[in-house]
Amino acid sequence: MASITSTTGASGLAIDSIVTGLMTIEKQPLTKIQTQVSSYNTKLTAYGTLKSGLSTFQAAVDKLATAAKFTAQSVKSSNDTSIVATSDGTAANGSYNISVTQLAASQKLATSAYASATDIIGTGTLNISFGTYTAANSGNGTPASFTANADKNALSITIDSTNNTLAGIRDAINAKNASVTASIVNDGSGNRLVITSKDTGAVNSLKIDVTDTDGNSTDGTGLSALAYDPMGAAGSGKNMTQLMAAQNALLTVDGLEISKASNSFNDVIQGVTLNLKSITSTNTTLDVATDTEAIQASVQGFVDAYNKLNNSLRDLTKFVEGGSAANGPLLGDSTTRDIMVKLKSMLARPSTTATTFRTLSDIGIKSGENGVLSLDAAKLTTALKTNVTDVAKLFAPSATTSDPQVTYVGSSSKTVSGTYAINVSQLGSSTQDAAGTINGLTALGSGASLIGGANDNAQGLKVSINGTATGSRGTVTFSKGLAGELSSMISGWLDAEGSVTTKTEGIQTSIKALNKKSSDISAKLPAIEARYRAQYARLDALIASMQSTSSYLSQQIAALNNS
Repeated sequence: MASITSTTGASGLAIDSIVTGLMTIEKQPLTKIQTQVSSYNTKLTAYGTLKSGLSTFQAAVDKLATAAKFTAQSVKSSNDTSIVATSDGTAANGSYNISVTQLAASQKLATSAYASATDIIGTGTLNISFGTYTAANSGNGTPASFTANADKNALSITIDSTNNTLAGIRDAINAKNASVTASIVNDGSGNRLVITSKDTGAVNSLKIDVTDTDGNSTDGTGLSALAYDPMGAAGSGKNMTQLMAAQNALLTVDGLEISKASNSFNDVIQGVTLNLKSITSTNTTLDVATDTEAIQASVQGFVDAYNKLNNSLRDLTKFVEGGSAANGPLLGDSTTRDIMVKLKSMLARPSTTATTFRTLSDIGIKSGENGVLSLDAAKLTTALKTNVTDVAKLFAPSATTSDPQVTYVGSSSKTVSGTYAINVSQLGSSTQDAAGTINGLTALGSGASLIGGANDNAQGLKVSINGTATGSRGTVTFSKGLAGELSSMISGWLDAEGSVTTKTEGIQTSIKALNKKSSDISAKLPAIEARYRAQYARLDALIASMQSTSSYLSQQIAALNNS
Protein backbone atom coordinates (compact mmCIF):
# COMPACT_ATOMS: atom_id res chain seq x y z
CA MET A 1 0.00 0.00 0.00
CA ALA A 2 1.21 3.49 -0.79
CA SER A 3 2.46 5.55 2.18
CA ILE A 4 0.01 7.96 3.79
CA THR A 5 1.34 11.45 3.33
CA SER A 6 -1.60 13.80 3.03
CA THR A 7 -4.33 14.80 5.46
CA THR A 8 -7.75 15.60 4.12
CA GLY A 9 -10.21 14.58 6.87
CA ALA A 10 -11.45 16.63 9.82
CA SER A 11 -9.71 14.19 12.14
CA GLY A 12 -6.49 14.46 10.21
CA LEU A 13 -7.05 11.07 8.55
CA ALA A 14 -5.22 10.88 5.17
CA ILE A 15 -8.30 9.79 3.21
CA ASP A 16 -6.93 10.61 -0.27
CA SER A 17 -3.73 8.70 0.25
CA ILE A 18 -5.52 5.73 1.78
CA VAL A 19 -8.06 5.55 -1.05
CA THR A 20 -5.34 6.03 -3.67
CA GLY A 21 -3.39 3.14 -2.17
CA LEU A 22 -6.45 0.93 -2.03
CA MET A 23 -7.36 1.77 -5.66
CA THR A 24 -3.82 0.89 -6.73
CA ILE A 25 -4.47 -2.58 -5.32
CA GLU A 26 -7.87 -2.72 -7.05
CA LYS A 27 -6.20 -1.84 -10.37
CA GLN A 28 -3.57 -4.58 -10.12
CA PRO A 29 -5.72 -7.03 -12.23
CA LEU A 30 -5.76 -4.39 -14.98
CA THR A 31 -1.97 -4.32 -15.01
CA LYS A 32 -1.86 -8.11 -15.31
CA ILE A 33 -4.41 -7.98 -18.14
CA GLN A 34 -2.43 -5.29 -19.95
CA THR A 35 0.68 -7.44 -19.66
CA GLN A 36 -1.21 -10.42 -21.08
CA VAL A 37 -2.67 -8.32 -23.92
CA SER A 38 0.78 -6.96 -24.73
CA SER A 39 2.14 -10.50 -24.84
CA TYR A 40 -0.69 -11.63 -27.10
CA ASN A 41 -0.21 -8.62 -29.40
CA THR A 42 3.47 -9.49 -29.69
CA LYS A 43 2.51 -13.04 -30.69
CA LEU A 44 -0.09 -11.70 -33.10
CA THR A 45 2.55 -9.54 -34.78
CA ALA A 46 4.88 -12.54 -34.87
CA TYR A 47 2.21 -14.63 -36.57
CA GLY A 48 1.72 -11.82 -39.07
CA THR A 49 5.44 -12.01 -39.83
CA LEU A 50 5.18 -15.80 -40.16
CA LYS A 51 2.19 -15.57 -42.47
CA SER A 52 3.91 -12.98 -44.66
CA GLY A 53 7.06 -15.10 -44.83
CA LEU A 54 5.11 -18.20 -45.83
CA SER A 55 3.21 -16.28 -48.53
CA THR A 56 6.43 -14.86 -49.98
CA PHE A 57 8.03 -18.30 -50.03
CA GLN A 58 4.93 -19.78 -51.66
CA ALA A 59 5.12 -17.20 -54.47
CA ALA A 60 8.69 -18.33 -55.21
CA VAL A 61 7.66 -21.99 -54.97
CA ASP A 62 4.79 -21.51 -57.41
CA LYS A 63 7.23 -20.34 -60.08
CA LEU A 64 8.57 -23.92 -60.13
CA ALA A 65 5.25 -25.71 -59.68
CA THR A 66 4.47 -26.26 -63.37
CA ALA A 67 6.31 -28.46 -65.85
CA ALA A 68 6.00 -25.67 -68.42
CA LYS A 69 8.56 -23.66 -66.40
CA PHE A 70 11.18 -26.24 -67.33
CA THR A 71 10.27 -26.38 -71.01
CA ALA A 72 10.87 -22.66 -71.42
CA GLN A 73 13.11 -22.02 -74.39
CA SER A 74 15.19 -19.11 -75.55
CA VAL A 75 15.21 -18.28 -79.25
CA LYS A 76 18.09 -16.11 -80.41
CA SER A 77 18.17 -14.57 -83.88
CA SER A 78 21.43 -13.39 -85.42
CA ASN A 79 19.38 -10.65 -87.10
CA ASP A 80 16.52 -9.70 -84.81
CA THR A 81 15.78 -6.56 -86.81
CA SER A 82 14.64 -8.82 -89.66
CA ILE A 83 13.38 -11.93 -87.87
CA VAL A 84 11.95 -12.09 -84.35
CA ALA A 85 11.12 -15.53 -83.00
CA THR A 86 9.56 -17.00 -79.85
CA SER A 87 9.02 -20.56 -78.68
CA ASP A 88 6.14 -22.23 -76.84
CA GLY A 89 8.54 -24.73 -75.27
CA THR A 90 7.81 -27.64 -77.62
CA ALA A 91 10.42 -26.87 -80.28
CA ALA A 92 13.39 -29.12 -80.87
CA ASN A 93 16.58 -27.48 -79.65
CA GLY A 94 18.90 -26.65 -82.51
CA SER A 95 19.97 -24.12 -85.14
CA TYR A 96 18.02 -23.05 -88.23
CA ASN A 97 19.19 -21.00 -91.22
CA ILE A 98 16.54 -18.62 -92.55
CA SER A 99 16.54 -16.25 -95.50
CA VAL A 100 13.67 -13.85 -96.29
CA THR A 101 13.36 -12.66 -99.89
CA GLN A 102 9.88 -11.11 -99.74
CA LEU A 103 7.48 -9.89 -97.05
CA ALA A 104 3.77 -10.55 -97.16
CA ALA A 105 1.78 -7.46 -98.13
CA SER A 106 -1.82 -6.29 -98.38
CA GLN A 107 -3.17 -5.06 -101.69
CA LYS A 108 -3.84 -1.32 -101.97
CA LEU A 109 -5.96 0.23 -104.73
CA ALA A 110 -6.48 3.95 -105.44
CA THR A 111 -9.00 5.91 -107.51
CA SER A 112 -8.09 8.78 -109.79
CA ALA A 113 -7.80 12.21 -108.16
CA TYR A 114 -10.86 14.30 -107.20
CA ALA A 115 -10.90 17.96 -106.30
CA SER A 116 -12.71 17.43 -103.03
CA ALA A 117 -13.73 14.63 -100.68
CA THR A 118 -17.29 15.88 -101.12
CA ASP A 119 -17.29 15.35 -104.88
CA ILE A 120 -20.19 13.19 -106.04
CA ILE A 121 -18.94 9.95 -107.61
CA GLY A 122 -22.07 8.02 -108.51
CA THR A 123 -24.59 5.49 -107.26
CA GLY A 124 -25.10 1.76 -107.54
CA THR A 125 -23.58 -1.29 -105.84
CA LEU A 126 -20.00 -2.24 -105.01
CA ASN A 127 -19.23 -5.94 -104.74
CA ILE A 128 -15.78 -6.59 -103.20
CA SER A 129 -14.50 -10.16 -103.30
CA PHE A 130 -11.26 -11.74 -102.09
CA GLY A 131 -9.10 -14.33 -103.75
CA THR A 132 -5.93 -15.18 -105.63
CA TYR A 133 -5.08 -13.51 -108.91
CA THR A 134 -2.91 -15.53 -111.27
CA ALA A 135 -1.46 -13.70 -114.26
CA ALA A 136 -1.63 -15.23 -117.71
CA ASN A 137 1.25 -17.50 -118.69
CA SER A 138 2.09 -17.00 -122.34
CA GLY A 139 4.57 -19.85 -122.18
CA ASN A 140 1.96 -22.54 -121.63
CA GLY A 141 -1.07 -20.60 -122.81
CA THR A 142 -2.73 -20.42 -119.40
CA PRO A 143 -5.09 -17.40 -119.18
CA ALA A 144 -5.25 -15.04 -116.24
CA SER A 145 -7.58 -16.16 -113.46
CA PHE A 146 -9.04 -15.05 -110.15
CA THR A 147 -9.82 -17.83 -107.64
CA ALA A 148 -12.12 -16.82 -104.81
CA ASN A 149 -10.93 -17.22 -101.22
CA ALA A 150 -13.33 -19.82 -99.80
CA ASP A 151 -12.74 -18.54 -96.27
CA LYS A 152 -14.07 -15.03 -97.00
CA ASN A 153 -17.47 -13.88 -98.15
CA ALA A 154 -17.81 -11.16 -100.75
CA LEU A 155 -18.79 -7.73 -99.49
CA SER A 156 -21.80 -5.91 -101.00
CA ILE A 157 -22.18 -2.15 -100.43
CA THR A 158 -25.06 -0.01 -101.64
CA ILE A 159 -24.21 3.53 -102.71
CA ASP A 160 -27.15 5.92 -103.05
CA SER A 161 -27.81 9.64 -102.83
CA THR A 162 -26.99 9.66 -99.10
CA ASN A 163 -23.45 8.38 -99.47
CA ASN A 164 -22.40 8.93 -103.09
CA THR A 165 -19.51 11.32 -102.38
CA LEU A 166 -15.89 10.26 -102.05
CA ALA A 167 -16.15 10.60 -98.26
CA GLY A 168 -19.56 8.91 -98.20
CA ILE A 169 -18.24 5.86 -100.09
CA ARG A 170 -15.27 5.70 -97.70
CA ASP A 171 -17.59 5.71 -94.70
CA ALA A 172 -19.95 3.14 -96.26
CA ILE A 173 -17.04 0.73 -96.81
CA ASN A 174 -15.67 1.20 -93.29
CA ALA A 175 -19.11 0.84 -91.75
CA LYS A 176 -19.13 -2.79 -92.87
CA ASN A 177 -16.21 -3.43 -90.50
CA ALA A 178 -15.12 -6.21 -92.83
CA SER A 179 -11.81 -7.28 -94.38
CA VAL A 180 -11.13 -3.99 -96.18
CA THR A 181 -10.59 -0.43 -95.09
CA ALA A 182 -11.00 2.81 -97.02
CA SER A 183 -9.25 6.14 -96.59
CA ILE A 184 -8.87 9.41 -98.49
CA VAL A 185 -5.33 10.49 -99.33
CA ASN A 186 -4.41 13.83 -100.87
CA ASP A 187 -1.27 13.25 -102.94
CA GLY A 188 -0.94 16.88 -104.08
CA SER A 189 -2.81 16.35 -107.30
CA GLY A 190 -6.13 15.71 -105.58
CA ASN A 191 -8.04 13.44 -103.24
CA ARG A 192 -7.90 9.72 -103.89
CA LEU A 193 -9.97 6.96 -102.27
CA VAL A 194 -7.58 4.18 -101.21
CA ILE A 195 -9.03 0.73 -100.54
CA THR A 196 -6.79 -1.67 -98.61
CA SER A 197 -7.19 -5.35 -97.82
CA LYS A 198 -6.82 -5.82 -94.07
CA ASP A 199 -5.11 -9.17 -94.51
CA THR A 200 -1.81 -9.85 -96.20
CA GLY A 201 -1.11 -12.60 -98.70
CA ALA A 202 -1.88 -13.41 -102.32
CA VAL A 203 -5.06 -15.21 -101.26
CA ASN A 204 -6.48 -11.84 -100.13
CA SER A 205 -6.24 -9.98 -103.45
CA LEU A 206 -9.20 -7.70 -104.24
CA LYS A 207 -11.69 -7.79 -107.09
CA ILE A 208 -14.25 -5.00 -107.18
CA ASP A 209 -17.31 -5.38 -109.40
CA VAL A 210 -19.64 -2.41 -109.85
CA THR A 211 -23.28 -2.18 -110.81
CA ASP A 212 -23.49 1.44 -111.92
CA THR A 213 -26.89 3.12 -112.13
CA ASP A 214 -25.70 5.10 -115.18
CA GLY A 215 -25.96 1.86 -117.15
CA ASN A 216 -22.27 1.32 -117.82
CA SER A 217 -20.41 -0.52 -115.04
CA THR A 218 -16.92 -0.58 -116.54
CA ASP A 219 -16.36 2.76 -118.28
CA GLY A 220 -14.63 4.58 -115.44
CA THR A 221 -17.26 7.29 -115.02
CA GLY A 222 -19.75 7.42 -112.19
CA LEU A 223 -19.47 4.64 -109.62
CA SER A 224 -17.65 2.43 -112.14
CA ALA A 225 -14.58 4.54 -111.40
CA LEU A 226 -14.17 2.14 -108.47
CA ALA A 227 -14.27 -1.01 -110.58
CA TYR A 228 -11.19 -3.21 -110.38
CA ASP A 229 -11.07 -6.47 -112.29
CA PRO A 230 -7.44 -7.66 -112.25
CA MET A 231 -8.14 -9.53 -115.49
CA GLY A 232 -9.74 -6.51 -117.18
CA ALA A 233 -8.23 -3.72 -119.23
CA ALA A 234 -7.28 -0.33 -117.86
CA GLY A 235 -10.19 2.07 -118.25
CA SER A 236 -12.54 -0.80 -119.00
CA GLY A 237 -13.25 -2.57 -115.74
CA LYS A 238 -9.79 -2.14 -114.27
CA ASN A 239 -10.26 1.50 -113.37
CA MET A 240 -8.42 1.82 -110.03
CA THR A 241 -4.65 1.91 -109.79
CA GLN A 242 -2.80 -0.76 -107.82
CA LEU A 243 -0.47 0.88 -105.32
CA MET A 244 0.63 -2.37 -103.69
CA ALA A 245 0.13 -5.92 -104.88
CA ALA A 246 -1.10 -8.63 -102.54
CA GLN A 247 1.80 -10.98 -101.99
CA ASN A 248 3.03 -13.79 -99.78
CA ALA A 249 6.10 -13.82 -97.63
CA LEU A 250 8.83 -15.85 -99.31
CA LEU A 251 11.58 -17.44 -97.27
CA THR A 252 13.80 -20.46 -97.05
CA VAL A 253 14.33 -22.50 -93.88
CA ASP A 254 17.38 -24.75 -94.04
CA GLY A 255 17.14 -24.59 -97.82
CA LEU A 256 13.40 -25.40 -97.99
CA GLU A 257 11.33 -22.79 -99.85
CA ILE A 258 8.35 -21.49 -97.87
CA SER A 259 5.47 -19.22 -98.94
CA LYS A 260 3.17 -17.73 -96.30
CA ALA A 261 0.25 -15.33 -96.52
CA SER A 262 1.29 -13.61 -93.28
CA ASN A 263 4.51 -12.24 -91.87
CA SER A 264 3.75 -14.01 -88.58
CA PHE A 265 3.22 -17.77 -88.45
CA ASN A 266 3.90 -20.75 -86.18
CA ASP A 267 3.60 -23.75 -88.49
CA VAL A 268 6.98 -23.81 -90.21
CA ILE A 269 9.28 -24.75 -87.31
CA GLN A 270 7.24 -26.72 -84.77
CA GLY A 271 6.84 -24.78 -81.54
CA VAL A 272 8.37 -21.58 -82.93
CA THR A 273 6.50 -18.44 -83.96
CA LEU A 274 8.32 -16.42 -86.62
CA ASN A 275 7.72 -12.70 -87.08
CA LEU A 276 9.27 -11.37 -90.28
CA LYS A 277 10.24 -7.69 -90.15
CA SER A 278 12.30 -7.15 -93.26
CA ILE A 279 14.05 -8.85 -96.17
CA THR A 280 17.42 -10.36 -95.26
CA SER A 281 20.59 -9.87 -97.25
CA THR A 282 22.29 -12.93 -95.76
CA ASN A 283 21.17 -16.04 -93.92
CA THR A 284 19.86 -15.47 -90.42
CA THR A 285 20.72 -18.07 -87.80
CA LEU A 286 18.01 -18.98 -85.32
CA ASP A 287 19.20 -20.82 -82.21
CA VAL A 288 16.58 -22.61 -80.10
CA ALA A 289 17.71 -23.83 -76.67
CA THR A 290 16.36 -24.58 -73.23
CA ASP A 291 16.21 -21.33 -71.30
CA THR A 292 18.46 -22.48 -68.47
CA GLU A 293 19.00 -18.92 -67.27
CA ALA A 294 15.30 -18.47 -66.53
CA ILE A 295 15.15 -21.84 -64.76
CA GLN A 296 18.27 -21.08 -62.73
CA ALA A 297 16.82 -17.70 -61.74
CA SER A 298 13.65 -19.39 -60.47
CA VAL A 299 15.63 -22.02 -58.55
CA GLN A 300 17.84 -19.32 -57.01
CA GLY A 301 14.67 -17.40 -56.13
CA PHE A 302 13.37 -20.54 -54.40
CA VAL A 303 16.60 -20.87 -52.37
CA ASP A 304 16.66 -17.18 -51.43
CA ALA A 305 12.99 -17.15 -50.41
CA TYR A 306 13.43 -20.25 -48.25
CA ASN A 307 16.48 -18.77 -46.51
CA LYS A 308 14.55 -15.60 -45.78
CA LEU A 309 11.70 -17.64 -44.30
CA ASN A 310 14.14 -19.84 -42.37
CA ASN A 311 15.85 -16.78 -40.84
CA SER A 312 12.48 -15.35 -39.88
CA LEU A 313 11.42 -18.63 -38.23
CA ARG A 314 14.69 -18.83 -36.30
CA ASP A 315 14.26 -15.25 -35.04
CA LEU A 316 10.68 -15.92 -34.02
CA THR A 317 11.61 -19.05 -32.04
CA LYS A 318 15.10 -18.16 -30.76
CA PHE A 319 16.16 -18.96 -27.21
CA VAL A 320 18.54 -16.64 -25.38
CA GLU A 321 19.95 -18.09 -22.20
CA GLY A 322 19.49 -15.91 -19.16
CA GLY A 323 16.85 -13.52 -20.40
CA SER A 324 13.28 -14.11 -21.52
CA ALA A 325 12.93 -10.59 -22.95
CA ALA A 326 15.36 -11.50 -25.74
CA ASN A 327 13.66 -14.78 -26.58
CA GLY A 328 11.69 -15.08 -29.78
CA PRO A 329 7.96 -14.33 -29.41
CA LEU A 330 7.04 -17.80 -30.72
CA LEU A 331 9.57 -19.76 -28.68
CA GLY A 332 7.88 -23.00 -27.65
CA ASP A 333 4.91 -22.38 -29.94
CA SER A 334 3.77 -25.81 -31.17
CA THR A 335 2.28 -24.56 -34.45
CA THR A 336 5.46 -22.78 -35.50
CA ARG A 337 7.58 -25.75 -34.45
CA ASP A 338 5.39 -28.08 -36.54
CA ILE A 339 5.84 -25.82 -39.58
CA MET A 340 9.62 -25.80 -39.19
CA VAL A 341 9.81 -29.58 -38.88
CA LYS A 342 7.56 -30.22 -41.88
CA LEU A 343 9.40 -27.75 -44.10
CA LYS A 344 12.73 -29.37 -43.28
CA SER A 345 11.30 -32.84 -43.88
CA MET A 346 9.78 -31.83 -47.22
CA LEU A 347 13.07 -30.43 -48.51
CA ALA A 348 14.75 -33.77 -47.84
CA ARG A 349 12.06 -35.89 -49.53
CA PRO A 350 13.15 -37.65 -52.76
CA SER A 351 11.05 -37.58 -55.93
CA THR A 352 9.08 -40.75 -56.70
CA THR A 353 9.05 -40.15 -60.46
CA ALA A 354 12.50 -38.71 -61.25
CA THR A 355 15.33 -41.13 -61.95
CA THR A 356 18.65 -39.27 -62.10
CA PHE A 357 17.98 -36.10 -60.09
CA ARG A 358 15.72 -37.21 -57.24
CA THR A 359 16.76 -34.83 -54.45
CA LEU A 360 17.68 -31.18 -54.08
CA SER A 361 21.30 -32.10 -53.37
CA ASP A 362 21.42 -33.91 -56.72
CA ILE A 363 20.97 -30.57 -58.50
CA GLY A 364 23.27 -28.56 -56.24
CA ILE A 365 21.00 -27.36 -53.40
CA LYS A 366 22.45 -28.20 -50.00
CA SER A 367 21.40 -27.44 -46.43
CA GLY A 368 24.12 -26.01 -44.21
CA GLU A 369 24.39 -24.58 -40.71
CA ASN A 370 21.04 -23.59 -39.18
CA GLY A 371 19.24 -25.02 -42.22
CA VAL A 372 20.47 -22.32 -44.61
CA LEU A 373 20.30 -23.48 -48.24
CA SER A 374 23.03 -22.86 -50.79
CA LEU A 375 23.00 -23.38 -54.56
CA ASP A 376 25.87 -24.75 -56.61
CA ALA A 377 25.08 -23.00 -59.91
CA ALA A 378 27.53 -25.13 -61.90
CA LYS A 379 25.95 -28.36 -60.66
CA LEU A 380 22.47 -27.07 -61.49
CA THR A 381 23.61 -26.09 -64.99
CA THR A 382 24.99 -29.58 -65.55
CA ALA A 383 21.73 -31.14 -64.34
CA LEU A 384 19.67 -28.96 -66.66
CA LYS A 385 21.85 -29.81 -69.64
CA THR A 386 21.91 -33.52 -68.76
CA ASN A 387 18.23 -34.14 -68.05
CA VAL A 388 16.02 -31.09 -67.67
CA THR A 389 12.94 -33.36 -67.68
CA ASP A 390 14.17 -35.06 -64.53
CA VAL A 391 14.80 -31.70 -62.85
CA ALA A 392 11.25 -30.75 -63.76
CA LYS A 393 9.94 -33.94 -62.12
CA LEU A 394 11.77 -33.02 -58.93
CA PHE A 395 9.84 -29.75 -58.63
CA ALA A 396 6.67 -29.98 -60.74
CA PRO A 397 3.78 -32.48 -61.07
CA SER A 398 4.66 -35.60 -63.05
CA ALA A 399 3.76 -39.26 -63.28
CA THR A 400 5.07 -42.60 -64.48
CA THR A 401 2.98 -45.55 -65.63
CA SER A 402 3.76 -49.26 -65.48
CA ASP A 403 1.94 -49.87 -68.79
CA PRO A 404 3.82 -48.24 -71.70
CA GLN A 405 0.51 -47.76 -73.57
CA VAL A 406 -0.96 -45.73 -70.70
CA THR A 407 0.21 -42.11 -70.81
CA TYR A 408 0.01 -39.46 -68.09
CA VAL A 409 -1.81 -36.38 -69.43
CA GLY A 410 -2.30 -34.09 -66.44
CA SER A 411 -3.62 -33.55 -62.92
CA SER A 412 -5.53 -31.05 -60.81
CA SER A 413 -4.69 -29.11 -57.66
CA LYS A 414 -6.62 -31.76 -55.70
CA THR A 415 -4.62 -34.74 -56.98
CA VAL A 416 -2.62 -36.31 -54.15
CA SER A 417 0.78 -37.89 -54.69
CA GLY A 418 0.54 -41.67 -54.75
CA THR A 419 0.33 -44.84 -56.81
CA TYR A 420 -3.07 -45.73 -58.26
CA ALA A 421 -4.36 -48.83 -60.04
CA ILE A 422 -5.98 -48.44 -63.47
CA ASN A 423 -8.69 -50.74 -64.76
CA VAL A 424 -10.30 -50.29 -68.18
CA SER A 425 -13.77 -51.67 -68.95
CA GLN A 426 -14.27 -49.84 -72.25
CA LEU A 427 -11.79 -48.32 -74.67
CA GLY A 428 -12.39 -44.82 -75.96
CA SER A 429 -12.86 -43.92 -79.60
CA SER A 430 -14.17 -41.12 -81.79
CA THR A 431 -17.71 -42.25 -80.99
CA GLN A 432 -17.47 -43.27 -77.33
CA ASP A 433 -15.63 -42.31 -74.16
CA ALA A 434 -13.35 -44.68 -72.30
CA ALA A 435 -14.71 -46.23 -69.11
CA GLY A 436 -13.04 -47.78 -66.09
CA THR A 437 -11.65 -47.06 -62.63
CA ILE A 438 -8.68 -45.25 -61.13
CA ASN A 439 -7.76 -46.18 -57.56
CA GLY A 440 -10.75 -48.55 -57.51
CA LEU A 441 -13.32 -45.80 -58.05
CA THR A 442 -15.27 -45.00 -61.21
CA ALA A 443 -13.32 -42.61 -63.42
CA LEU A 444 -14.69 -40.01 -65.81
CA GLY A 445 -14.32 -40.87 -69.50
CA SER A 446 -13.19 -38.30 -72.05
CA GLY A 447 -12.41 -39.75 -75.46
CA ALA A 448 -9.52 -42.15 -74.97
CA SER A 449 -8.74 -40.76 -71.50
CA LEU A 450 -9.80 -41.61 -67.96
CA ILE A 451 -9.92 -38.95 -65.23
CA GLY A 452 -9.92 -39.64 -61.49
CA GLY A 453 -13.31 -38.91 -59.91
CA ALA A 454 -14.23 -36.47 -57.16
CA ASN A 455 -13.69 -37.08 -53.44
CA ASP A 456 -10.65 -39.29 -54.03
CA ASN A 457 -6.90 -38.84 -53.83
CA ALA A 458 -6.74 -39.43 -57.59
CA GLN A 459 -9.23 -36.64 -58.33
CA GLY A 460 -8.31 -34.87 -61.57
CA LEU A 461 -5.56 -37.36 -62.50
CA LYS A 462 -5.86 -37.85 -66.27
CA VAL A 463 -4.35 -40.71 -68.26
CA SER A 464 -4.69 -41.63 -71.95
CA ILE A 465 -5.46 -45.28 -72.66
CA ASN A 466 -3.90 -46.65 -75.84
CA GLY A 467 -3.73 -50.17 -77.19
CA THR A 468 -6.55 -52.73 -77.34
CA ALA A 469 -6.44 -54.39 -73.92
CA THR A 470 -9.14 -53.95 -71.28
CA GLY A 471 -9.05 -54.99 -67.64
CA SER A 472 -6.09 -54.14 -65.41
CA ARG A 473 -3.72 -51.69 -67.08
CA GLY A 474 -1.15 -51.43 -64.32
CA THR A 475 -0.59 -48.40 -62.14
CA VAL A 476 0.20 -44.73 -62.40
CA THR A 477 2.56 -43.20 -59.85
CA PHE A 478 1.86 -39.50 -59.45
CA SER A 479 3.99 -36.87 -57.72
CA LYS A 480 2.97 -33.27 -57.14
CA GLY A 481 6.67 -32.47 -57.07
CA LEU A 482 8.49 -30.60 -54.32
CA ALA A 483 7.11 -27.23 -55.38
CA GLY A 484 3.59 -28.60 -55.70
CA GLU A 485 3.75 -30.29 -52.29
CA LEU A 486 5.20 -27.21 -50.61
CA SER A 487 2.59 -24.93 -52.15
CA SER A 488 -0.26 -27.23 -51.07
CA MET A 489 1.18 -27.52 -47.56
CA ILE A 490 1.54 -23.75 -47.21
CA SER A 491 -1.99 -23.24 -48.52
CA GLY A 492 -3.17 -25.70 -45.87
CA TRP A 493 -1.52 -23.64 -43.14
CA LEU A 494 -2.84 -20.33 -44.44
CA ASP A 495 -6.37 -21.20 -45.51
CA ALA A 496 -9.48 -20.48 -43.43
CA GLU A 497 -9.18 -23.73 -41.47
CA GLY A 498 -5.38 -23.83 -41.41
CA SER A 499 -3.23 -23.90 -38.30
CA VAL A 500 -1.79 -20.41 -38.77
CA THR A 501 -5.20 -18.86 -39.36
CA THR A 502 -6.73 -20.82 -36.46
CA LYS A 503 -3.94 -19.80 -34.10
CA THR A 504 -4.18 -16.16 -35.17
CA GLU A 505 -7.93 -16.15 -34.64
CA GLY A 506 -7.46 -17.79 -31.22
CA ILE A 507 -5.05 -15.06 -30.14
CA GLN A 508 -7.45 -12.38 -31.40
CA THR A 509 -10.28 -14.01 -29.43
CA SER A 510 -8.15 -14.04 -26.27
CA ILE A 511 -7.24 -10.36 -26.73
CA LYS A 512 -10.90 -9.50 -27.21
CA ALA A 513 -11.87 -11.40 -24.03
CA LEU A 514 -9.12 -9.73 -22.00
CA ASN A 515 -10.07 -6.28 -23.27
CA LYS A 516 -13.67 -6.94 -22.25
CA LYS A 517 -12.55 -8.09 -18.82
CA SER A 518 -10.43 -4.94 -18.52
CA SER A 519 -13.39 -2.77 -19.52
CA ASP A 520 -15.62 -4.52 -16.98
CA ILE A 521 -13.10 -3.97 -14.19
CA SER A 522 -12.55 -0.34 -15.20
CA ALA A 523 -16.30 0.25 -15.19
CA LYS A 524 -16.51 -0.92 -11.55
CA LEU A 525 -13.60 1.16 -10.25
CA PRO A 526 -15.47 4.50 -9.80
CA ALA A 527 -18.08 2.79 -7.61
CA ILE A 528 -15.39 1.04 -5.58
CA GLU A 529 -13.53 4.31 -5.07
CA ALA A 530 -16.76 6.06 -4.06
CA ARG A 531 -17.45 3.29 -1.52
CA TYR A 532 -13.96 3.59 -0.05
CA ARG A 533 -14.28 7.37 0.23
CA ALA A 534 -17.68 7.07 1.92
CA GLN A 535 -16.33 4.48 4.38
CA TYR A 536 -13.29 6.56 5.29
CA ALA A 537 -15.37 9.73 5.49
CA ARG A 538 -17.55 8.01 8.11
CA LEU A 539 -14.42 6.78 9.88
CA ASP A 540 -13.00 10.29 9.80
CA ALA A 541 -16.21 11.68 11.32
CA LEU A 542 -16.17 8.98 14.01
CA ILE A 543 -12.51 9.69 14.83
CA ALA A 544 -13.19 13.41 14.90
CA SER A 545 -16.11 12.83 17.29
CA MET A 546 -13.97 10.62 19.50
CA GLN A 547 -11.21 13.23 19.41
CA SER A 548 -13.70 15.88 20.54
CA THR A 549 -14.96 13.64 23.38
CA SER A 550 -11.36 12.87 24.35
CA SER A 551 -10.58 16.57 24.48
CA TYR A 552 -13.64 17.28 26.61
CA LEU A 553 -12.82 14.50 29.07
CA SER A 554 -9.23 15.65 29.25
CA GLN A 555 -10.43 19.12 30.12
CA GLN A 556 -12.79 17.81 32.79
CA ILE A 557 -10.13 15.64 34.38
CA ALA A 558 -7.73 18.54 34.36
CA ALA A 559 -10.36 20.74 36.05
CA LEU A 560 -11.00 18.10 38.74
CA ASN A 561 -7.33 17.74 39.42
CA ASN A 562 -6.93 21.50 39.77
CA SER A 563 -9.82 21.69 42.29
